[in-house]
Amino acid sequence: MKVTKCFRGVDMVRFGAIAKREIQLYQQEQNGFEEERQLYELDEPTPDELEWMADRQREKQEEAVSTTSRRIARQAVRKRHRAELMVPHLTDLNFVLYWPHCLHAHPELYERWDFNNIVMVGRELIDITDEVAADIFYEGDAPLNEASLHKLQSGPALALCLRLLNVQSTDFAALTRKILYEDVAVAPHDETKPIEGDLPLITAYDYYKTYSVSREEILQQRHEETNRMREELKEKRIRRLSEMRRLAFQAIEEAVLAKRTEREQHKLELLKSGNLEALQKLEDRPVDDEVDIVVPKELEDEEDCLSVEDDPDEYFPPPGLLIPGFYAPPNEIAKVNGLAMLFPKLVRERVIPQAECLPPHVLVMLEITKRQKALETITPYKNAVIHMGIFKATGPYHSVHIAYTVKQFETLDKVSWNLDDLKIAFMLSVERDVPLLQLVDLNPFYVSRDAFIGEEECAAMFPVDYSDDYDGFEDFANDGTS
Repeated sequence: MKVTKCFRGVDMVRFGAIAKREIQLYQQEQNGFEEERQLYELDEPTPDELEWMADRQREKQEEAVSTTSRRIARQAVRKRHRAELMVPHLTDLNFVLYWPHCLHAHPELYERWDFNNIVMVGRELIDITDEVAADIFYEGDAPLNEASLHKLQSGPALALCLRLLNVQSTDFAALTRKILYEDVAVAPHDETKPIEGDLPLITAYDYYKTYSVSREEILQQRHEETNRMREELKEKRIRRLSEMRRLAFQAIEEAVLAKRTEREQHKLELLKSGNLEALQKLEDRPVDDEVDIVVPKELEDEEDCLSVEDDPDEYFPPPGLLIPGFYAPPNEIAKVNGLAMLFPKLVRERVIPQAECLPPHVLVMLEITKRQKALETITPYKNAVIHMGIFKATGPYHSVHIAYTVKQFETLDKVSWNLDDLKIAFMLSVERDVPLLQLVDLNPFYVSRDAFIGEEECAAMFPVDYSDDYDGFEDFANDGTS
């Protein structure tokens, strides 16, 4: 059996045209005029099918891209809202992050903090990954170019948590930026070297910033550094050999002196005992000053552990890109987000941040008449409830909020409402399936098809600032369960 054409869908006009054409072809074959046609095996897709499958695949890809874009947008809104909630609790804290090559800037700038009544309350060495960098520099203005990130990830970076002792109405983020980015001061200098002329006035940011250099310059610097270290090792070997020879000669002198002292002591003992014959033999014996101590002439050759081999696959960022020495957040949102990432323990002592990423969840809606039964059912699993509320709704995308909790709903005037339009909705985590199954047993009005659809439906009914100003879990306050 072969296939000539595959027809799908409901299109009576097209189906009629195809059927008419097939009848004509059949009649021609009956009259002896057979038309050669392309035939396909049953498991072989026809051109129409290939085109249809390509269209379906393209639609799936477009839907996946659209879903991902919407999820990223929702996550961005949630991340910012999370930071906004932390701002009032962290007004007197801030942080500064030093790049690995500028750790020395911390002690050199320490006096500036003391002068402005700022103290250090936390210090962390942290390895920066791309994900960590995205969190630390969220809403910031750090120059995150290829060279800057490459330098930042070349070793442990130093993060300082600072506290302003006299807050009042001072914007701590703006004050820190002013100290590091705007205030000019005499550039730090090596006190062991003479000062030639007047020292320049420069901001700390401008003093510690650098620019990426070319591959050739980096390799040249490495070779120069290797040669310098070789010279230092050579000088150390010379000093070590000299010290070993000095100690060897000193040991020889001490051994010879000990032998002579022992000989004189022996002679004195023989003289005291009156054994003149033995004394004479001792004096006639030649003095033996030989000792078994070797004076080194040279050190053994050591393996050269400083050899540098150029890796042709090593990555070098483009030259001329700005590399800062440190970073301080420019605004409150960037500040609190970075603090939560770098110093979570200090932040949690003041405020418990909202979860940045929600677990997989779905929307469950029940008729308002089932509200008490729904509460009784879900109370043992209250940790699975992310949000709840009462809505006038016909579906997830057509709803009006009425109350946050059943207790609040019971206090409202219900005379003008049609109870058939009211629903109690739960934004329910599906990390465990038991809570969802318990509510499904109540024959709900609506349940999300899956967690992906549920995420969008919950976002439509429960915005990121939902129940910020109201205790949305007061219905579970005195249930006595965990």
